[in-house]
This record gives sequence, C-alpha cells and structure tokens, in this order.
Amino acid sequence: MATRGDTLASVFIADWYKKNNLSAPYKNGTSYFQAITSYLVNSKDNLTINGKNYEKSGNWMSSKDFLAVKNTGVLLPFCSDLDSLFHILSTADCQGKTLVIPSVLLEKVANNEPFLSRLSAKGIAATMNYGPLVDQFTEYSKKTSFLPQYTDSTGAFGKPAQLTSFSLTTERMNELLATDKLTVKDYNEIIKTKSRSGIIELKTKVSAEVKKSYQKTQAPNVIGIIKGTDPDAECIVVSAHHDHDGKNGKEIYYGAVDNASGTVAIMEMAALMNKASKKGFKPKRTIIFASFTGEERGLLGSYYYVDHPVIPISKTRAIMNIDMMGRVDTIYSGKKADSTYAYILVKDSLNLGLRTALYKANENVKLKLDTRYEQPQFAQRRIRGSDQFPFYKKGVPFVRIDCGFAKEYHKPDDTPDKINYPLLAKQTQLAFLTLWNMAND
Repeated sequence: MATRGDTLASVFIADWYKKNNLSAPYKNGTSYFQAITSYLVNSKDNLTINGKNYEKSGNWMSSKDFLAVKNTGVLLPFCSDLDSLFHILSTADCQGKTLVIPSVLLEKVANNEPFLSRLSAKGIAATMNYGPLVDQFTEYSKKTSFLPQYTDSTGAFGKPAQLTSFSLTTERMNELLATDKLTVKDYNEIIKTKSRSGIIELKTKVSAEVKKSYQKTQAPNVIGIIKGTDPDAECIVVSAHHDHDGKNGKEIYYGAVDNASGTVAIMEMAALMNKASKKGFKPKRTIIFASFTGEERGLLGSYYYVDHPVIPISKTRAIMNIDMMGRVDTIYSGKKADSTYAYILVKDSLNLGLRTALYKANENVKLKLDTRYEQPQFAQRRIRGSDQFPFYKKGVPFVRIDCGFAKEYHKPDDTPDKINYPLLAKQTQLAFLTLWNMAND
C-alpha cells in the first residue's frame, strides 16, 4: 500500500465506478477515495541468550513498541492448562522474570490481553512462546522479509509496555534449554505425560531490547454507492481488496488471484447493478462497493472503514467479502468438473437469511458450495484472515465466497494466465445473485 501501483489500481477502480454511475461519497460527491491513515513500522530489535546476540531476522518476534529486559531469569513451568499455570506461579518468585509459554498453551493465550495482564500483575516481565505454528510463521516471515510492515492509527504509540511476548523458533528454544540439559522434545514429553509438575528457573539468562518508530502514510480505499429505493433500509457492503505484495527487487508479485480477481468481480457486480437499475430493477437497500487497500498488511483499509463508514455501522445490515476467485485450488486441482465449486463461509448471527440468499442464488448458477472452511479447525483463521473481520468484530454478519488456496498463493507466479476464467465467471455470477438477494429480501 501507499505505493504508485496501489494508487494506479485505485484510480482504475474509481474510473470504473464513475463509468457505471456509482455515486461518489467524498468531497461533495466528486471523489471515490477514502484516504486511510496508517503507519510504516521501523523496528530495531535484539535478543541475547547466554551472551549470544540475535537480531530479529526471523529468529524471534516481539509484540510491543518499546521494551528493555536485561539479564533476566527464565521460568519454565511444567503444566498443560491455565489453571495449573497460575497455581504454580502463585508460589514462584516472578518479579522481573521471563516466562516460557508451553506450546500446548500457545493457541489458548495468543494475543490474549487479559492473560498477559494477569501475568504482568504477578511481576512477569516478558513471555517466550514456541511451537510448530511459530516455526511455520517464522519461515514465512523470512520469505516475506522484503515486505514493509504497517499498523493502523489506533495503536498506542510510544507507551512503554510492562509485558511483551517473544516468539522463538524451536532452534532458539533448544538453545534456551541447553544449559539445563533439556531439549524442546524432552520438555514437551514431560508436559504431555505429566511426569513432572511445578516450575524451575533456568540457568539461562536473557536480555532483549525492542525499539519501534512510526512513519505516517496515507493510501486510498475506493468507495462507491448504488442507492436503494428504500431510504430507511439498512445498507449492504460488498468488498474486495486491491493491494498485494508488490516487488521484491526485480521480482514482481502480481496477485492475479489474490486479489485482482476479487476486485474485478466487485467491479463487474457494480456494472451489472448499474445495468439493472437502468432497466428499472433497482435494489431496495443501498449497496456500498468497497475496494480496500492494506489488506495484506493487516486489514488496514477495512479497519479504517468500520471506524469511518459512509453509512453508520449500526445501519449496515451485512457484508459480502470477495477474496480470491477463479483459480482451482490444491484440493480440487486435477479432479473432474473442477470448475464447478466455490468455498463459502457464512456468519449470520442475526438470522438475516444470508445462507438462504446464497443457496437461492446458486439454484441458477449450480456450483458446488463447499463448506470446508466453516469447520471449526479452519473457521477462526478464515474469519480473521480477510476484510470481513473488522465488520464481524462490530457485529455485522457476513458472507464470504472464494476459490481457496492455489499453489501460487503469495508467490510471483500468481499471474493472470493461471486463472480459470469460466470458474471466475460462475463464482462472480453467484456473488452477484447473492448480493441481489441480500439487497432485496
């Protein structure tokens, strides 16, 4: 985001909105651009384990802005649940110490502010996390280290943090445990078998320094409106994101499926709504067409929009989000009729009939509606992973339609020639008819 390419994409989308008679909501009806404010993060971090220094470089990650932990002891708990953890901490000397979070607990406490506050109240200065998910994310971070990091304008910049969290690879964790003649494998087995309980302070000492600074930037969301016939009805938002990863040196990340495909889908839906309106078929509810920037950098555009909506969030009935269309994924690839499916995810907490709207639309399109990503083991990551999430956090129900993950996902060869255009057409038809039903039920 905040690049020449992002700006050119935004201008292209705005021109399309104008061509198809969408109303412009900004600058007295003359602009489709909603300038979002975000901050480019510049970070300098160092970690020392037993006197050996590591710069960030994918070895670890910190979660706060400013911190200095000097030559602190490391507490190693032997437990597999939170109640046991706080029970053993009640008798331990925690003041100024760093606490290892066993991998078995990591998913339960990740980004859990009340949990971190409880630890801070006991005197814990920092936590160290590890596990398979950390290793996977670290590998991904190394591959994408060229990408700039942004945060939104709601962050509490410059405030010292009482407690921060470091995520260590298995390799670094083994170095942490080595002085006490333990390995990650040993430690995990002890916790799993419950052959030992309590807590020890490792012989290892750690120091860490985190310094982050922020550079203010702006980039545009592109917002257009088709007004409904009922001025009192709640609006519908249909969204996609037009940003991707850009360039790594001379290597271009084209982002054809993720998410040029979704962007052109909502553009085509806007054109179809315009044609329908010209023929006298106007939607009952006002429809907001939102092309967001900054999705890949942390849903920045959609987070900004829900705090600065064109129509109040309280008057926003639902959102349909389109993120990745028209590419046969790794699950369907090579199968017969592999261009006849779409993944769906519906969260209709207010019982608005969103699933009915979707399935009724599919009576005409006849795709296989795959609910794989509604399964509990996938749903949370899917919900949080795209622009529907900031709306969902505000209580807005949503429908998401997509094609799943192809082998080119977030790679330079995510190019237009990889798209299955008949599949893209059918998935766009499904999205349009679902939108029509959502706007007129």
